[in-house]
Amino acid sequence: MTSKGKGAKGGAGGTELYEGVVSSTKDTYEAAIKASTEAAAKAFNMSKDRVEAVVKSYDDVATFGKDNVEAIMAAGNAATKGVEALNAEFLAFSKSAMEDSIAAAKAAMGAKTLQDLIELQTDFAKTSFDSYLQQSSKFGEMAARVAQDTFQPINARVQAAVEKLVKPIAAGGR
Repeated sequence: MTSKGKGAKGGAGGTELYEGVVSSTKDTYEAAIKASTEAAAKAFNMSKDRVEAVVKSYDDVATFGKDNVEAIMAAGNAATKGVEALNAEFLAFSKSAMEDSIAAAKAAMGAKTLQDLIELQTDFAKTSFDSYLQQSSKFGEMAARVAQDTFQPINARVQAAVEKLVKPIAAGGR
């Protein structure tokens, strides 16, 4: 019976040991499950944040590209309108110069003396030269305005690109 008594004592001690091991294992598993759940949630949130950042970056790039295309279209429209205005001015000047030449030729044919013909030709040459100088100046001003209007949308996009690049660099330098 002594062996039964020892077994009973050992049995009670074994149960406590067993329950302690089970309890400790349960606590370890619960801590491991909690830690892995928290790690998975953290990883999911990091992944979600990264996906959102990538989507935002893609949207930013798409918007930037769209704005660039719109700027190019605006520049093309400005150039087209400017060239049309230059062509209209050139045609008007050419028509006026042709009319003046015809009028001068008619006047020259009606000259009575060589002196009258020379005076008519001199006056015509002087007024034609002055007109050409004035028109050249006007063409230059128009061409400069066309160039400025054409490149304004592109310059604005370049400025936007520079600001987009400089802002993160400036923020990182502080």
